[in-house]
Amino acid sequence: IRGMGLLLGLQLSIDTKEFIDRCIASGLLLVGAGADVVRILPPLNIRKEHIDRAVDIIDSVLSR
Repeated sequence: IRGMGLLLGLQLSIDTKEFIDRCIASGLLLVGAGADVVRILPPLNIRKEHIDRAVDIIDSVLSR
């Protein structure tokens, strides 16, 4: 994971397109940022419960 503040890049060793599609299907909107990086850019007024939900979705998708 790399980034600054709330702008994060998640470098993956799996297919980012499939990862993004599964996250979107689970309710988490992500954007690709290159061949192996997924960009996570939440709003500045994000609530803790939204962060927890996003982490749960990412964990669930990576566990598949």
